[in-house]
Amino acid sequence: MNKLHRLIVHLVAVLWCVSVSPLMAGEYDIAIVGGRVIDPESGLDAVRNVGIRGDEIAIVTSDAITASNVIDARGRVVSPGFIDMHAHGQTIPCRRWTA
Repeated sequence: MNKLHRLIVHLVAVLWCVSVSPLMAGEYDIAIVGGRVIDPESGLDAVRNVGIRGDEIAIVTSDAITASNVIDARGRVVSPGFIDMHAHGQTIPCRRWTA
């Protein structure tokens, strides 16, 4: 193997390592995997993986994903936050007691 051929082989190896190293380190900060994802806005109700990068949901996918922190959500529901609208005393006389 001549020097040029060796140089090309080493260069290709380095470029390959650099291109896949983000995948090895984890594509996302957090991966929530295998949970039943319910999204009322889009109507999604299926088993999916959720990738979070920073403070944003980066992907919802059926494909395998990697992350530095993985949460196994099998058998659980993954959904946006809910607001509990339940409250007592919704009439004017009831409100007078709290004022």
